[in-house]
Amino acid sequence: MASFVMHNPQLRVVVDEMASEIHSIVYNDREYMWQGDPAHWAGRNPTLFPLVGKTYDGKLHIDGKEYEIGNHGFARHMQFKGKQLANNVVDMSLMANEETLKQFPFKFLLTNTYKLEGRKLSIFSMVVNMDEKPMPFGFGYHPAFNLPSLEGAKIVCSGNETSPTEIELDAEKLENTIILDHPMFNEYELSYEKHGVKVHADHFPWVAFWSPKAPFVCIEPWHTHGDFTPQEVPFEKREGIITLEPLEAWYTGYSITVF
Repeated sequence: MASFVMHNPQLRVVVDEMASEIHSIVYNDREYMWQGDPAHWAGRNPTLFPLVGKTYDGKLHIDGKEYEIGNHGFARHMQFKGKQLANNVVDMSLMANEETLKQFPFKFLLTNTYKLEGRKLSIFSMVVNMDEKPMPFGFGYHPAFNLPSLEGAKIVCSGNETSPTEIELDAEKLENTIILDHPMFNEYELSYEKHGVKVHADHFPWVAFWSPKAPFVCIEPWHTHGDFTPQEVPFEKREGIITLEPLEAWYTGYSITVF
């Protein structure tokens, strides 16, 4: 397992092969990423694949068979293979293996490419169906940002020529997850005092905000979601599920800008 460093005169970013997670974004000696304290949440910013959230019974129902799979899928627990393409570009890849096939019966390639420009880190993801049959899957992001206190903090949603809207940062609501259904926005700014992050996420049908009463808040762009109520439809029929034909590729991404 290895970590890769990207830097420029403004930012220093560290990406780790474990779960392809961003371990650090430092600007003016300030750490913006949650550091994974297991007392609250050991994660940092996992890639959610091949599902977001969880199914009602904790299983994937595919072609008449059941597959046990954990919350938010398995990519968050897998070791990716990293490669530094340039001083400001890192590529992470994950391919189907014996462990993934037990949970998700498809051969795939998942890549995350990180590119640093000024105070912005862009994340580009690609999923390729390497199987001989159509592959349904879910996908999302889960970055967690340091936040010393909810008092004095705010999240403002804006963009797409829509009037800005502020999200109420209520601890109970955040613990239960605040979810925007098909939002009209594409920018989500989390700020505390004079510092913060701006997440740019276009064409995501759902955006969630979560914090387990801990000193961080997650801004989560999702293409799919877990079950809110009991569902008895096969995995490929669930709301938002993406299906790729053999050798077809699918792309998405978002960016984080700090201030």
